[in-house]
Amino acid sequence: MIYFTLNYLNKIKTFPYFFLTPLVYAIGNSCEEIKLAESYVSKKKKKLIILHPYSLTFFLKYRICNKSLFKDLNYYKETNFEKILKSLLNFLLDKEFVIRRIFIIFLKKFTKKNLSRYNFPIIGIEQIFGTKKDITDHRKELIEYEKIKKFFVKENNFDLNYQKNKYCEEKLKKFNLPYERLVLVHVRDDQYRKDQGRKDYRNSDINSYIESIKFLINKGYFVIRAGKKPSNKISLKDKNFLDYSTFDLQEDVLDLFLMKKAKYFIGTQSGILDLAQLFNKPILQTNMVEIFSKYPFKKNDRGIFKSMKKNNEFLSITDFIKLNYEYHNPSHEIDDLIFYENTEEQIYDSLNEFLDIQQNPILTKDQKKFNEFILSEHKLHYSNNPNQLFTEYDSLKVARLVKNSEGCLTNLNLKNLNFN
Repeated sequence: MIYFTLNYLNKIKTFPYFFLTPLVYAIGNSCEEIKLAESYVSKKKKKLIILHPYSLTFFLKYRICNKSLFKDLNYYKETNFEKILKSLLNFLLDKEFVIRRIFIIFLKKFTKKNLSRYNFPIIGIEQIFGTKKDITDHRKELIEYEKIKKFFVKENNFDLNYQKNKYCEEKLKKFNLPYERLVLVHVRDDQYRKDQGRKDYRNSDINSYIESIKFLINKGYFVIRAGKKPSNKISLKDKNFLDYSTFDLQEDVLDLFLMKKAKYFIGTQSGILDLAQLFNKPILQTNMVEIFSKYPFKKNDRGIFKSMKKNNEFLSITDFIKLNYEYHNPSHEIDDLIFYENTEEQIYDSLNEFLDIQQNPILTKDQKKFNEFILSEHKLHYSNNPNQLFTEYDSLKVARLVKNSEGCLTNLNLKNLNFN
């Protein structure tokens, strides 16, 4: 009942609040949903209230990706009434979730149907992303690709409250961190999720980043390796390098605090990338394997894609993009391509390009041409098999994000991947 009520209230134009239940177990989805929702409600002149289930996580077989993301994120000053309202609604939502979740777990034993849509509340999600209904008219024909609108996205002011900031500063005091010169590096590996043999092409070796980290240190930056225990070891020791991923002091709130304080983020395509986007950080994506769903978003973002082989032949980035859309759907596993990690030299040279354009983030002629190519090919995918594009909450999310993306692969990467 509370699910229905909150979704109904969200549709009332004059109602002052907008309720959102991010996908609680996935930090990437949650950060993306919160960021887009904040832009959405600012345009509607409403206030965002984030709710989430929290009970019986072990019994109901789910985990909360980062409790601080839902409790400590500060985006406007709440009144006492709003604090009480949020607590009450969160309590009611959680209790309904428990009942629904138990029923779904029970039902899964007797049906082969995909019930993932009903696993968690998706309040507010379809409104901020759009739905299949938004792309069809009354004759059930798809609207033209050109009529799909970009997201309205503004730079937000997400922060932690004063007490949480002071708490984090005290926790990290012994490291004497120069907060104005922090760079966060994160490299996905097979340790955290213990997913050896499962989409291994998404993983990379942190040791390929050592020369780039040394370069940043020589330029006066303090580099922190982000991530959770356990992570693969890095063969680097320096007074201006901190491997936070190995620390026992890790806390959810510290993860947010360090990202908020960072000047730049360098990392692979995993959930923490969206945390960097949430806090508006300039991003250099490395060892990319997804082209549409995680393309460099802001003008000063850049990326480096992995090189690929198909049938023992190197595949150009052009030919890769033209492959059937299942190759570009993150939920599908690619088992007939071989991905090769970016070399130390490629990461180093692309980092230089990324830093050079921060003051004046303009695209070269080749980069503009490549972005136009991506948009035209995505339009072809939409025309040829649109149902493959709408898999998450029946949304238009990826189609709209492709139109929003203003960054690009580095010029060096485009050359190495034979784009012309």
